[in-house]
Amino acid sequence: MTKERNGGKLTRMLKWVGYLTAIFSLCGTLAAITKHLYDRAEARRNVATLLAAETEEEKAHDYTAGWLTLEKAIRLEPTSDRVRAAQEGLALAWLEDVHLNESQKFSDITGKLEPILERAIASAKPGPRQADLRAHIGWAYFLESRDGRFDLDPTGPYRDAVTEDPDNPYAQAMWGHWILWQNCDRIQEAEGHFAAALASGREGDYVRRLEMAALLNCHTHGSDLEVIRVANAMRKERRTLDDSMRDHILGIYYFEFTPKTAETSEFMDAVPPAEHVATFRWLFDTLNADDGNRASRSYYLAELEEAAGQSEDALADYRLALRQMSPDSTQGKAADAGAKRLSHLH
Repeated sequence: MTKERNGGKLTRMLKWVGYLTAIFSLCGTLAAITKHLYDRAEARRNVATLLAAETEEEKAHDYTAGWLTLEKAIRLEPTSDRVRAAQEGLALAWLEDVHLNESQKFSDITGKLEPILERAIASAKPGPRQADLRAHIGWAYFLESRDGRFDLDPTGPYRDAVTEDPDNPYAQAMWGHWILWQNCDRIQEAEGHFAAALASGREGDYVRRLEMAALLNCHTHGSDLEVIRVANAMRKERRTLDDSMRDHILGIYYFEFTPKTAETSEFMDAVPPAEHVATFRWLFDTLNADDGNRASRSYYLAELEEAAGQSEDALADYRLALRQMSPDSTQGKAADAGAKRLSHLH
């Protein structure tokens, strides 16, 4: 009997040991699960913080900082869709607004961004989004060509993008830019692409900005005419131009008016005379200028006002220009002649 009782006790002890072992094992498992869930939640919170920081860095055009921030985020969540989406957004924005530091090459930037775009293209469905991505691959090729790489043709990705989305604003505008980059005599062909880009109804500000940049890079009489037409259209569309572009356009007036030739009249008639006056004021009334530029602006405006039949305003601006510039200069002589033409009318 004693042996049986002892055997029963041992059996019960072993069961309790088994129970306790199972309980401890369960506790360990629960602790591990709890830690895993906590770590995941903590990682998500940290990633959310990093994504918010990247958004602000991108708004400030600090794309390098944004890239480094997203690299931290991807280490925390390597397969995160939201981090990948942020990388794609940053890649597009950075390519549209590339500025190099000293000793930096375009390929230093595009080498980081192209793999992101290729990954996004592979996962995107055919249509506008995939076309946007393909267009930016083409733009990356263009930038790399400025580093001296001529084995990459932007036209291929642009054409592929347009096949998917015929009026894609990025592909069409970038294609128009590329045409003028190669040959400024192909303005009509390039303008067809810019018109298609605008017809999309998307990214109009970007399209106009790229169109203007392409034209200002040409420095021909034909491109000067188109600059004024585009500026006039932008005024009507209530868009804006930055000061550097406005300064560049002011320089065009110098070359078209100094001295006056038959091409000057063609330039003045690039848009209807009254519209040219309005566009000139839209471009330059709020642009800071030194005394020399201020005098020249008064003279150009006077010529435009006279052509528009605004003789009283023209006479006042001819006289204002004369007070600010040398009467023996080319512009001074032209302003004096203009003032004399109109003096008998007032």
